[in-house]
Amino acid sequence: MKIKIEIEDKGMKSTHVFEGAIVRERIIDFLDAAGVFSEAPDHFPEDVLAKPDNSRTLRDRLEIFVRDEFPDSWFSSNDLRDRYETISDDIKLSTVSTYLSRMYYDGVLERRGNRNQRQYRLVTEEFTSDVKYPGTIFKEASWRTESSL
Repeated sequence: MKIKIEIEDKGMKSTHVFEGAIVRERIIDFLDAAGVFSEAPDHFPEDVLAKPDNSRTLRDRLEIFVRDEFPDSWFSSNDLRDRYETISDDIKLSTVSTYLSRMYYDGVLERRGNRNQRQYRLVTEEFTSDVKYPGTIFKEASWRTESSL
């Protein structure tokens, strides 16, 4: 396998070629050392950023990733898995789907579509405080007790 990376920064251009048995961590370390990755986004709370990566749960890491990569767009579980695997680690589609569903029920995400074409999007701040039981639609009772008549 052969991977060629071109980096251009302020008119300076460099090309790097990796050949043979390629290890993802070495390429990520190289890109990190080259300054390709930006610093931590400014919209995450400080307490979340203070935790080292290995002490965060997978759910926390996925939520942070969704907030960074899909701040205001609809995405599917496949979209999230594909992007997550290019930047971080391999993850099963069933795991992604499970955590997206949990984030939906926790009020972090909204969703649309049927089971085969389901898409998610971050819930905006203005609606977050109104969500008490996400995914549940309460119907008005069609019956009344005698005391309420």
